[in-house]
Amino acid sequence: MYLGYIEPVFRPPSEWKSLILQVTNGCSWNRCTFCEMYTADQKTFRPKPQGDIEKELKSVVQSGMPVNRVFLADGDAMTLSFRRLEAILAAINHYLPDVQRISSYCLPRNLKNKTVAELTQLREMGLSLMYVGCESGDDEVLQRVQKGETWDSSLAALEKIRQAGMKSSVMILNGLGGRLLSEQHALNSASLMNAAQPEYLSTLVVSFPLGMERFCNHPLN
Repeated sequence: MYLGYIEPVFRPPSEWKSLILQVTNGCSWNRCTFCEMYTADQKTFRPKPQGDIEKELKSVVQSGMPVNRVFLADGDAMTLSFRRLEAILAAINHYLPDVQRISSYCLPRNLKNKTVAELTQLREMGLSLMYVGCESGDDEVLQRVQKGETWDSSLAALEKIRQAGMKSSVMILNGLGGRLLSEQHALNSASLMNAAQPEYLSTLVVSFPLGMERFCNHPLN
């Protein structure tokens, strides 16, 4: 079986049994000061050609490996246009007709130009779960870490996901507000989650395994 991964490849912990199908490389935003997942030279954002995706799906079929779930990698697959996503899902359904669930990371901005009707069609093709990195519900914290989102933009995306009949799994980062903004980070994140009512919520912890240079050198920090 051949899967043309450009390493490193990340996935949510709950997708450990899924086929990781890398339909994009890296993250199209890639400005968040707390994140170094896609900062290596080889992780410059670019979509994978449809032909390459289909070759990999054929390889999976030829291997005989049973596939029940598919996760669309990398960190920003939902930035692809509706037509590109529709073509990818159609290929998955063609080659892996027994797949029960397709999921993806999703930045709130990814859904700004996608209609509920389009998302509903993608859900009907199997894309049923979005992992949304809200990180915080506090606008000041979001500005300081250069997330490019707000309380309002995050809620709008989560509501659109719900309206399309999809489920959302939201990530909030404990510690992102530091000592100075800790209280407002916690309160406004809780406010966002109470308003959105996602099906799943994960509270993760900020860490800097490669050091704090990227975080501390940003002009807002």
